[in-house]
Amino acid sequence: MKRFITYFDLLGYRNFLTNNDSELHHRVITQMYTQIDSALNETGNYKQLPNGVFVNDLTNKKVSFANYSDTIILWTESDSQEEFDSILNATYECNWRMNGYHFPVRGVLIYDELFDMNYSGKEGGYHINTFYGKGLINAHDKAESQQWAGMFLDKSVFDKVKLDDNVKNKCIDYSVPFKAGKSEEFAFRLGQNVNEESFRNVSSHIEENFKRHNKWEDIPSLKEKLQNTINFLEYLINK
Repeated sequence: MKRFITYFDLLGYRNFLTNNDSELHHRVITQMYTQIDSALNETGNYKQLPNGVFVNDLTNKKVSFANYSDTIILWTESDSQEEFDSILNATYECNWRMNGYHFPVRGVLIYDELFDMNYSGKEGGYHINTFYGKGLINAHDKAESQQWAGMFLDKSVFDKVKLDDNVKNKCIDYSVPFKAGKSEEFAFRLGQNVNEESFRNVSSHIEENFKRHNKWEDIPSLKEKLQNTINFLEYLINK
């Protein structure tokens, strides 16, 4: 079936794993998942665990989440306007949270075919948790071809929903940088109210995010991704 899918990759994940110990891996990945949980927590409610720690209450979430290696996907169960609004909001939140403060990512929100299969054997120790469908390939190709840390809203979503104020508040027309050249897309904003005063601080956070935890390599393609991301942030000033 067709549904709304957000697909994004972590940039520099291989270097992060190679150049750090497992203790740091665990801490950073746990923090990353907490941010994604927060993006999915539309109600703003929390629940207390037996150990006294409060976590996001995702009991009534409308968007599902899965991760494998350096790839993260969000998806809806249907193609309703309500569920689109939920995944749009979650994608927007993931984009600015991850790229600004946690781990650089690039990705896309599309409307396409996706199936998920989950099974656990009665004898234990045997689990299937897999995804397939043409939407997975299309989303992968659109994400991998981008030359920045950012996400965009693919025009395929407008086969099912309208270009409304919610979209316009979270996305902006922009020439997104791809390996094959620029393309006019609906780019997700890196937060709201970017101005000249905040530009220096936010751009500094983004650059630090690229280089933190020994992820950085002094290679032209990575420098280009960073510069393209800063260029977009500069474009957002007073937009």
